[in-house]
Amino acid sequence: MGRDEIDALPVGIITLDLDGTILRYNQTEAGYSRRHAPAQVGRNFFRDVAPCTQDAGFQGRFEALAAPGGHGTVEFEYQFHFPWGSERVLISFMRAPDAPRIQLLITWPAEQGKAPLDASANAHRRARSRRY
Repeated sequence: MGRDEIDALPVGIITLDLDGTILRYNQTEAGYSRRHAPAQVGRNFFRDVAPCTQDAGFQGRFEALAAPGGHGTVEFEYQFHFPWGSERVLISFMRAPDAPRIQLLITWPAEQGKAPLDASANAHRRARSRRY
């Protein structure tokens, strides 16, 4: 998929190297997180962008997938905390065997939390079935 196609997907997509450095940050995620996408590239996701994720439930799952021999998909719900409020999201980490990167897909609830998370889960599953 090209950059424009990835930016147009209805889910946030962040490509991370195995150390957690951001390689790609799509426009959907930039809109929901209220961050400038190009400014995120090269930053460490866990330390510089989302320090609230430095826990076993989020970073621990990432590290297990990033370990030698790690591959597959890990999916879970997570609560992000922002200055403007909290958001419950669906997270998927995906890594192909021996890939040097992990895809982080974030499904945000429609209308900033007014619709149930399940309303966007189908879009999330469609997006993660595509190759990046």
